[in-house]
Amino acid sequence: MNEISPQQNGTGDAAPADLYAQIETLKQALEGERAARAAAERASEAKSDLLATVSHEIRTPMGAIISMADLLLTTSLDDIQRNYAQTLRQSGRGLLAILNDILDYSKLSAGRFELENVRFDLSELMKSTGEALGHRAGAKRLEHGVATAEDCPTHFVGDPVRIRQVLNNLIDNALKFTESGSVKLRASYAAAGTDASLRFEICDTGIGLSEAQKARLFEPYAQADSSVGAKYGGTGLGLSIAKRLAELMGGDLGCESVEGQGSVFWFTVRLKQAAPDSKSAAPSLIDEADIGPLAGHVLIVEDNDVNQMLIQAYLDNFGLTHETAANGRVALEAMRTKRFDLVLMDIMMPEMDGIEATKHIRAMPEPVCKTPVVALTANAMKGDRETYLASGMDGYVSKPVGASDLFAALAVHLAGARANQAVLG
Repeated sequence: MNEISPQQNGTGDAAPADLYAQIETLKQALEGERAARAAAERASEAKSDLLATVSHEIRTPMGAIISMADLLLTTSLDDIQRNYAQTLRQSGRGLLAILNDILDYSKLSAGRFELENVRFDLSELMKSTGEALGHRAGAKRLEHGVATAEDCPTHFVGDPVRIRQVLNNLIDNALKFTESGSVKLRASYAAAGTDASLRFEICDTGIGLSEAQKARLFEPYAQADSSVGAKYGGTGLGLSIAKRLAELMGGDLGCESVEGQGSVFWFTVRLKQAAPDSKSAAPSLIDEADIGPLAGHVLIVEDNDVNQMLIQAYLDNFGLTHETAANGRVALEAMRTKRFDLVLMDIMMPEMDGIEATKHIRAMPEPVCKTPVVALTANAMKGDRETYLASGMDGYVSKPVGASDLFAALAVHLAGARANQAVLG
């Protein structure tokens, strides 16, 4: 801001009128700055809300495409039909991965990204990641391996889903850019005060990177260069997202590489160490063999015809009876006259959405008000899960809905429904 030279009066002091003018100018500048900041915050909020809506509208049909392909592959198909269905599923998953990258980056930029804080077993995470690596590396005839340092503890508290996301991103890149040789994963541990620092390294013998390429590696939407982008594809968001996630988890992500010889991508996370405790360990994926067949009558509240067909097919395969309501209002009418053991509730529906419908259900007389309600939604913004649980919902399954995720949720909440019925008599 340019200096304002005050006019002097006979005593050498600035004229009062000029001082008032300067103060007024500063006040107006501050008010203008506050207004601009408020407008920017409103624009960011509107952008995030639009992103959530667009994400829901795209993820819903994409989820249906992938899930219907999954169902199709469980039927009797000849070799050509099976190849078509597998290609359809693979292409759908690829497109959904791109959408998720864009959504994750937008949430990170808007500050609306949240991490889970749950207990997990590092050995199980490394084992499942290693199995996926082995399958894909074997298809390219690459050597592969997974190793964990001997002194590394097993149990931690953190966000295993996001750790796995970073690992998968780095492994995907290593496999993409390696045509011969090997891709290997190793994990090590270091104490960090009262916390623990985990370091993961993904080593490959791929094409490597030049110094110029490394300098812009983590820029959003950046490929190593145009020829690499043309040959290997990708949005250029994966590494930027992975680095931001590592930083959110108290660590960092970097790369050591020699062009033509290969790369080592590493990332660190800062976690709380947890003592081994079989009683509090996270349960493994629920399988029908563990709990026996499901039983119950389920109300599907969903306005999308394809999603209705998909959920109906899943429930048929699980041996559950079911009815369908096109929105929350129709669902309430059905629950006033019929008994259901569980409600699968979509969120965004015409006339009455899932949140409002759930609040009405909780206000109904017993035993109807005790009916478990599980959200089925493509919404994926920060705070969505908390909003659903606060409305009275008991669980949350994200779209695209997979058979195993849905089965696990049904198993838990139908068991809870049976326990409530026993208490109510």
